[in-house]
Amino acid sequence: MPQGEYLVYEVFVQRQALDFHVNVGSLRAANAEMAIQMARETFFRREEVYDIWVVPEHCISSSPHDAAHLPVHAMDKKYRLPRGYDNAPHWKKFKAKAMTIEDVANEMTGGGGEGSR
Repeated sequence: MPQGEYLVYEVFVQRQALDFHVNVGSLRAANAEMAIQMARETFFRREEVYDIWVVPEHCISSSPHDAAHLPVHAMDKKYRLPRGYDNAPHWKKFKAKAMTIEDVANEMTGGGGEGSR
C-alpha cells in the first residue's frame, strides 16, 4: 500500500448477543484498530452495539452474477413446501365446537362419525 493511501474496510455490526452480524457500510482507515474506532464514531455514536467487525474490502470474495454461476435446482421438490395444507377451517371448527382431535381427524378423512353434531 503506497504511503498516504488507506484501505477500505467493510463494517459489520451485531446489535445484540443473539443477532447476526449485518453490514452497515464501509470506511477508509490506516489499519484495523483505526477502522474500529472510526466505525464507532461514524455509525454507532448514539447507539449501543454488542460487537463490531471490520474487514478489509480486498479480503471479501463474491460469486459472479451470471446465470452459469447461479445455483441450479436439479429436481423439483415443491412437495417439500407446506403449501396446500389448508387445515385452518378444521382447526376453527375444533376450537368453536370443542371437538376432540379424533373428531377432527374423522371429519378430515370424511368419516363423519360420532363427532358430527
